[in-house]
Amino acid sequence: MNKVLVLDLDDTLYSELNYLKSAYHSIASELSDNNNQLYELMLSKYINSEDVFSFLVTEYNVELQYLLDLYRYHIPNIQLYPNVDKVLNYFSENGEIAIVTDGRSKTQRNKLRALGLTHILTTIVISEELKTEKPCRANFEKVVSETIGNKYIYIGDNLKKDFITPKEMGWTTICLKDQGSNIHKQNFDLPYEYQPDYCFESWLEIQYFLNIP
Repeated sequence: MNKVLVLDLDDTLYSELNYLKSAYHSIASELSDNNNQLYELMLSKYINSEDVFSFLVTEYNVELQYLLDLYRYHIPNIQLYPNVDKVLNYFSENGEIAIVTDGRSKTQRNKLRALGLTHILTTIVISEELKTEKPCRANFEKVVSETIGNKYIYIGDNLKKDFITPKEMGWTTICLKDQGSNIHKQNFDLPYEYQPDYCFESWLEIQYFLNIP
């Protein structure tokens, strides 16, 4: 049996909050000599649901677009969740791996490079490049067209868009529950067709479920 592991990226393979923190560090370093102090202030404002960028625009007399570009296109300092590497190593030797992610091409590819994943991926589907977003079927059909598999396993975290289409296509769907820092909170109060086949608390549980030593 040829298995293909298909993965969401943000808050599935790593914490997107850590991407935000990495971006804040980058922005603070560009704007202030006291970058650690500014970083802590930015993070505090974010935690308190304040508009961080409006504060920076006013306080440092910079353009909003400049800040957005720094945020979106910096080289991030991020790490995979624990045990992700064991699952990926197994499939890189015993199957194929694909990414299906929404976002900007440069931003998402910077994340994949920072996580050290590009060399093990058979295909990368990014919404900006395909001009469609999940749950559009075209995003998932591109994976099928570029891989050779008779069993597809999809792992994601967003019930609004991650699982409905793979389920329709007969894939096994797995949800990684919020690790305590998801930027977009999970909503399990959705109709059955949006629900994954399985939910797990950690990648260790996913590893055991997939029978990976």
